Amino acid sequence: MERPINTDHENFDLFHYLRDGLGHNLDDKVSELIVQKNEYVYKPALEHKYIYEVINGALKLGSYTEQGEEFVYDVVSEKDFFGNLKYLNNQFFEFSKTLTATRLRVYQLSFFKGVIIEEPAIAEWFISYIVKRWCTAEKKLRKINERNTSEKLRFLESYFNKNINDDTGSMHKLYDLLTQKDLGDLIGATRQTISSALKKKSVSTI
Repeated sequence: MERPINTDHENFDLFHYLRDGLGHNLDDKVSELIVQKNEYVYKPALEHKYIYEVINGALKLGSYTEQGEEFVYDVVSEKDFFGNLKYLNNQFFEFSKTLTATRLRVYQLSFFKGVIIEEPAIAEWFISYIVKRWCTAEKKLRKINERNTSEKLRFLESYFNKNINDDTGSMHKLYDLLTQKDLGDLIGATRQTISSALKKKSVSTI
């Protein structure tokens, strides 16, 4: 899969721009949080007051079926932002759960939304970042719908072929952190289908 070529947002560091470029005192507006592996940052019952930036580590984002079962629809890692901007009239039922020990930068929601509106450079960065996330989601959907299960898994392995560092300093391949259920959720397949496809792949490489 070809990733979107827009990289303008990647060189923008929001925290340091706010602190060093604009001289904001961020002591009461931004903090850091360490969340251990396999722990939730938030679930739907939580009142959303923050936007989160991944400093290191990785998380999976997901929601719930009508039967109340969790399913994963995205994975975020270093330099990604996530959380509830509260533009959906309370139609937000997301959970976020760590894949590794993860360090987050936590922005007060009202402050985060305010600087996006007030600062043109931040607004330009944020639009660029959101559009790239949206474009990437569209590309993933198109690629996933074009392939059989084995090809979908090869696509995911290629897409998540990314080394990340967790908060302890250990390095991980992002793809290897995903369970069979996570992979199935991401491509619309059952865990059993994923298991069968992975077994066939293993046999074919022997």
